[in-house]
Amino acid sequence: MKLLIISDTHGEMPLDINKIDFDAVIHAGDIGSPAFFRDLDASAGEKNLFAVYGNTDFLLGEYLPETLAPQIGSTKFFIVHNLTAPHRILPENENLMQKNHSEIVVFGHTHIPAVLERDGRIFINPGSLGKVGLTGHRTFATAETDEFENISVQIFDVDTKSTIVSKKFNKIDNLFREI
Repeated sequence: MKLLIISDTHGEMPLDINKIDFDAVIHAGDIGSPAFFRDLDASAGEKNLFAVYGNTDFLLGEYLPETLAPQIGSTKFFIVHNLTAPHRILPENENLMQKNHSEIVVFGHTHIPAVLERDGRIFINPGSLGKVGLTGHRTFATAETDEFENISVQIFDVDTKSTIVSKKFNKIDNLFREI
């Protein structure tokens, strides 16, 4: 299973997603306008698009949920735009992640790309695709799982086409560990 993970496009798509091999797209909010969302959905074609609205998506809030907890392949995801308050995960998000037994958490909002493991759960923030993020990059992520439930996650700089983060995780006893 190959995933394209994006966030914070703010109505801009500097990436031709038709040139990327993926089975599903995850968008963690701050999408842009309804017209941009329709174009994104059309670009995804027959592939699944999992999207939540972000704090700037005033016109999309009635069409998209604030959170999603889909199972993609054999993995349980939790998708939200704003995961955290300073120094902690928002309690309502922590409760939903526990309730849904989420294994991978995808979020945006901060414009800072990150991939980390905490308590056996993988957290992915693809950074900001539409605007240069706080790191000075416009970024997106990909994730790929294999038949053994291992997962590799990469974050790419759109402009330089370079990899800025690359991590691999192994799933043992339903918990992920970085390898």
